[in-house]
Amino acid sequence: MAQSVIINNIVYTDVNEVDIPKSTGGTARYYDASNADVAAANVLNGKKFVGASGEDTGTMPDNGATGGEIGAKNGTVAIPAGYTSGGTVAIRAAAVADLQSQFLLSGKTVLGVSGTLAMPVIAQDSTTKVLSIS
Repeated sequence: MAQSVIINNIVYTDVNEVDIPKSTGGTARYYDASNADVAAANVLNGKKFVGASGEDTGTMPDNGATGGEIGAKNGTVAIPAGYTSGGTVAIRAAAVADLQSQFLLSGKTVLGVSGTLAMPVIAQDSTTKVLSIS
């Protein structure tokens, strides 16, 4: 956000930054941060930043890569609050191995696997009272 500033009784308008000579040589650059809306929780833990109220240090946890496995029907993987560099959430390998078409009813599809198991037809023989499943 640009500001109007007075330096040596001269008004300068629309100033976004100021370079001031240092006593040891070189310059110190100052930016207008009065309109900044960042909070310490939005910056990684230990990283310094300048907000509207001056210099501050970030508090957001750095979780690195995160991931997990889902092994139950209603399973979830909790992703902690903070920064993550990525990761993978997958279905547990044992659960995938059990997910085979011959174990799923025909006409049903689970996670891209189409079932081929036929619904058994139960018939009663009228003379022998024997049930046959085909």
